[in-house]
This record gives sequence, C-alpha cells and structure tokens, in this order.
Amino acid sequence: GGGIVVDAIICASGGWESDPSPISAKAWGETMDKMLQMNLYPVMAAGQVANEYMAKEGLFVAIGAMAAVAPTPGMAAYGAAKAATHQYIQTLGASSGLGIGHNAIRKEARRLRKNSPYLDDLTAVAILPTMIDTPSNRKFATPKDDFNAWTKPIDIAEEIGTWIAQPYLRPSSGSLVKVFPPRLHKDENGDEKWGKSTFGLVR
Repeated sequence: GGGIVVDAIICASGGWESDPSPISAKAWGETMDKMLQMNLYPVMAAGQVANEYMAKEGLFVAIGAMAAVAPTPGMAAYGAAKAATHQYIQTLGASSGLGIGHNAIRKEARRLRKNSPYLDDLTAVAILPTMIDTPSNRKFATPKDDFNAWTKPIDIAEEIGTWIAQPYLRPSSGSLVKVFPPRLHKDENGDEKWGKSTFGLVR
C-alpha cells in the first residue's frame, strides 16, 4: 500500500536444533514444528510481502543450508525444513519471467504472472552456507572449531549488496548458491591470512 516498493527482500531467519533423543511422537512433532517455524514459514511469509511491495527487477534472497542438499541423520527436522526452503526458492524462481524450466513449467508460470506482475522480472535466490559465524552458532562449537574458517555474515551481506547494485551479476532466478568457507592463503609477504568466503552455484 501507499505506493511503497522495495528493491530487495532478504529473509535471514533461521535456526538449528537436533532431532530429539530418545525420540517420541510428541517431541518429534514439537521439533519439526519449531524447525518449520524458524526456517520455512518466514521465507514463505516474506514471499507474500514480495507480492505486495516488490519493485521491478526485484531481488528475493533466503538463507538455505548446504547440509540440506544431502541426507541429515540426527537432524532430519532441520534438513527437511531447509530442503523445503530450497524448493520454495526454486519454485519462485521458475515462476518468474527470468526462470528456466521445461515447457509445462513455463506455461504455468505465465499463468501465475498474470495476477502477480512482480514475478515478471524477479530474481529469487537461496544462499546455502555451511556455518555462519554468529553468537548462537558459536554456542554449538567444539574445541576443535576455528571460527576463522566460518563464514562471516558481512561476506554474505556484501555478495547480496553486489546483486542489488549490479543486477547483471545476479545468478539465474531460482538458483541455489553455495557459500565456500574462508581459506588460508599467503599474501605478498608470504604471511598466511584468512580470505573471505566465496560463492558458487549448486544448481
């Protein structure tokens, strides 16, 4: 309303919890509901906000997880919620005019865009880190963990900022983008330094 539009919506909501042990139907249901509430539902709610307020050539970004690309024994609820987040972003991307897919998908996407013009040129992307260096994540750290090897939030923010400022550098709509953790390298003086996280397509 009121002519308000936004160029980008970034949904950074998320959280982790292991599956209950010993498992029970009640505990499992509570854990699954918590993981959906923390990881999936905010992204889908943000998608509805995009429908109302997204400007042309908008950018929609959600935080997924590399762990959810593979099986997640011991954290099935978390893995399922993050995998559903990935699927939502891929579906949103395929629904946009910038999405890719086979003829049946493109046909259905065109039908959807008649009532949702923001989809015409929307780029939807999920960023999939391994471990982000946050206070809450540090609580789960082990003595062997080196926080220098964890992705810094500023690295993700700078990548998103580049996509906002330079739309031609954005991944294809519906992309899952992996975050490669920082690595040690030698500078021009031969001293070892930690670099920044880098980004690459998962699919």
